[in-house]
Amino acid sequence: MKMKFSGNIDELKSQLTEGGFSNYDEKQNNGCYCFRFPNGSILNFWSSNGTVNLQGKTDENLSEFVHRICGSKIQHSNKISNEPVTPAQIEAKGKVFVVHGHDTAAREQLELVLHKLGIEPFVLQNTSGGGLTIIEALEKEIGQNPSEVTFGIVLLTPGDMGYSKSSRPEEAEPRARQNVVLEMGMLLSSIGRSRVAILKKGHLEVPSDANGILYISFNEHVRETVPRLVERLNQSGFKMTPENIARASS
Repeated sequence: MKMKFSGNIDELKSQLTEGGFSNYDEKQNNGCYCFRFPNGSILNFWSSNGTVNLQGKTDENLSEFVHRICGSKIQHSNKISNEPVTPAQIEAKGKVFVVHGHDTAAREQLELVLHKLGIEPFVLQNTSGGGLTIIEALEKEIGQNPSEVTFGIVLLTPGDMGYSKSSRPEEAEPRARQNVVLEMGMLLSSIGRSRVAILKKGHLEVPSDANGILYISFNEHVRETVPRLVERLNQSGFKMTPENIARASS
């Protein structure tokens, strides 16, 4: 399926970087820019008319991202269904607070998983209005009243590339955006390490002072984390039905 991107090649590259798709090999031939990703997916862009198409191995995350920046609609399995879900039972009142970066597909996957588990999360992207910045919203929700937050989930995705001053540029490694690392620290200090689950996508450099923290890794889809995430939620007082857990894992 062909789509149209309204920007130029530099704007497309910027969008790819912000969306977490900065790891690619680029080739240009007769006005066509070809971006080949490590998993075999290929994105083609014709700068003369803005046409975009996808080839190679199907990547649901990349497909959703490209459709989004091109302003077209796509039917996909990440959308929340109308199938009734039994709400998770929790021993104490409070919120499940989600911190995330610019990987919209991964955030939507996490929201879907939590919905299938019967949990309605507090997501900064969806609820930080009222003129507040993300940090201000975080301070408002957990800084003054940490008891209001029962559990926290941090979604670490490769939004930046970085290397130490003593290293060379070619040694740069993917890492989470620095604001996400800051927000992760605020969440850990406010509600405690035992009540925070950190989901880490793919190979990702993590803060050196945070190596004692338990990370739950995934590669393609957040649902890969369900068994360990459910275990952590159970330890914090959430009780989910076997049916919900099976639904979230599928």
